[in-house]
Amino acid sequence: MADPVSVVKDYDAAWNAHDVEGVMAFFTDDAIVRLEPGAVFSGKEQIRAGYVEPFMPGFHVDSSGHQVAEDQEGGQRVTWRAMLSSDFFRQIGEEPPVERNGEAVVEGEKIKAFTGTIPATP
Repeated sequence: MADPVSVVKDYDAAWNAHDVEGVMAFFTDDAIVRLEPGAVFSGKEQIRAGYVEPFMPGFHVDSSGHQVAEDQEGGQRVTWRAMLSSDFFRQIGEEPPVERNGEAVVEGEKIKAFTGTIPATP
């Protein structure tokens, strides 16, 4: 079984290389991506069109603090903090880098579920 933290770091490396196909290869066919608050993309077609392609231009991620726990469905749940830069954030008025929390359920070498969340402000 692949190390789930390595899977997430390799996923981030594909984003930083602006490799759409490389990023897409990390998702299972039935993967779900949630961007909190508000957006959900189900399956590779929606993930590509609604998440990967819009965010890819100018994208860069620096992630840290990866932690792993068993997922109740048999995968590995990885959580981490990330600082993101993307042309998308500039277009919606957020000045990069933007802080997000990440969570992924990793099964084998694939991501079954991914959630990106804006951290609560104190």
